Amino acid sequence: MPSAIFRRAAAAALCASALTLTMGGAAGADPGGQGPHGVGAEQRSANAPEHAGTPGRPDHAGTPGRPDHAAGGEACRFGSAEGASEPARDSLAAVAPEGMVIGTIAAGGGHHADADYPDPFPDDAEYRDVLAADFSSVTPENYLKWESLRPAEGEYDFEQADAVVAWAQQNAIDVRGHALFWHSQNPDWLEDGDYSAEELHAILEDHVRTVVSRYAGCIDQWDVANEIFTGDGQLRTEENIWLRELGPEVLDDVFRWAHEEDPGATLFYNDYNAEGINAKTDAYYELAAAQLERGVPVGGFGAQSHLSMQYGFDDSLQANMERFDALGLKTAVTEIDVRGTIGEDGQMSPEDRAGAAERYAQVLDACLAVEGCTSFTVWGTLDEHSWVPGTFPGEGDALIMEGDYERKSSYCTLQRTLVEHTEGAESWEQDEAFSACRGILDQAGL
Repeated sequence: MPSAIFRRAAAAALCASALTLTMGGAAGADPGGQGPHGVGAEQRSANAPEHAGTPGRPDHAGTPGRPDHAAGGEACRFGSAEGASEPARDSLAAVAPEGMVIGTIAAGGGHHADADYPDPFPDDAEYRDVLAADFSSVTPENYLKWESLRPAEGEYDFEQADAVVAWAQQNAIDVRGHALFWHSQNPDWLEDGDYSAEELHAILEDHVRTVVSRYAGCIDQWDVANEIFTGDGQLRTEENIWLRELGPEVLDDVFRWAHEEDPGATLFYNDYNAEGINAKTDAYYELAAAQLERGVPVGGFGAQSHLSMQYGFDDSLQANMERFDALGLKTAVTEIDVRGTIGEDGQMSPEDRAGAAERYAQVLDACLAVEGCTSFTVWGTLDEHSWVPGTFPGEGDALIMEGDYERKSSYCTLQRTLVEHTEGAESWEQDEAFSACRGILDQAGL
């Protein structure tokens, strides 16, 4: 068993038993006839923390350290990694350096609800098998966002999020949580409710504590606060209900609440257009530095890296991550995709495709060069599932696989970058395991 897989399996084993997941069969079995990585229709969570779904401060609020139900010995149990298989030699997970995870999303919810295909993660066994075979980390794309978890005031719906975490545990895959505090994809009952500041503060605290404690020991990194600054480095005090009604001081609170519920998780800021050194990342740097001075448990900074071939590449990415690294923060590439103008065939021009593949490699190179950059996540796997065409009409071709999970040159530049970093150019050039990607890159002129 490779050391990286052993590490993830050991982490999975630490998830103890405050929560129970009804799996419809033993771990590693075939629930509902969906294959070895399946998620059965009857998989449901039970026994949320006692305060779950109760607006207002839970009993343990403000108590330093983990509450009684959290991971100090009573944590979530969502399965065992005992049956997890080793990643194939030519997968991205297998060639990543020790201590680095290569991630993707568990696609579902959000824009997929209006698509002409079933929700990918819960309904497509082949999709889950591809994820399990190629990646070592997964981020629930929408299932941990407020609109998914909080269908009505005072209610929580953990079914889909639980299924992702259970599947990840069974397959020895890390989980990245996204997102606890955001201005977007909030439920109408929250945005349109006539709440006092005190009531909103209590609702937010209950949410953060309930969600983080539920997955304590099972989610390794959390995007605690997402997209809180505008491009000119100003706080989103109009769009973000929490900042507008509670003020910036609440940022200290959400990090402290999350840390109290799971001291083992790394807690991140996360944003787009945050790759290079600019007004937005200057604002994050100054905020994080000030919070660290106050003892706020900020642990990381994530650059989403939603890139476009219509714009240049900011080559200060490495320097930007290095300055957060010097603060003592972990860094991560959290949501990378590289889009461009597409033709009737749904593809960019050959030149833009090649350029996009090079962008993927440039971003990965920058991450690999920074000691604390230990997580690199592609925001999707298959182009068919991408959020890009629905958000940027006329653009797409942004991900690393297409069709029937055929690898694109963008996948292969990631593979080459990882192999050359961990094993050297000779291994890339001579190992038969990488011959398919070598051929794809040769054909693309890369």
